[in-house]
Order: sequence, then C-alpha cells, then structure tokens
Amino acid sequence: MIEKLSYNEILAISKELKKQAEVITNLMEGKNIQELSDFIATVEGYSKFLENTVEINRDADEALQELKSHLK
Repeated sequence: MIEKLSYNEILAISKELKKQAEVITNLMEGKNIQELSDFIATVEGYSKFLENTVEINRDADEALQELKSHLK
C-alpha cells in the first residue's frame, strides 16, 4: 500500500494511463503534433514510474517482513 492506495489500485491506474496513451497515439496518427507527442511520452513515462514504484515498495515490504521474522 502506498498512501491510501493498494498496489493493485496503483497498477490499475498505470494500466489505464498506458491504455489511454495508446488511444491518443492512434487518434493523432499521421499528424505531426510535437506537443501532444511529448505529452503522450510523459504519460507513458509516468505509467512506468508507477509500475516501478509498486515493484520497489513490494520488495521493501518483503525485506521488512523478513527482518521482522528474524528479530522475533
């Protein structure tokens, strides 16, 4: 869990961002709109950031659980 969101909720948001970026990419096909291309790249980058954040936090949770079990 990160703040008030579960890992699954964050991954769902990431997936939805990625999906919508694909939709926008398809809509602008054949058009040379640099600002929109930059925006799409930013959305895709943020989606990946969310995925990586969940992965890092899950690994940290696992490591903490292991440490807790050794301290008992």
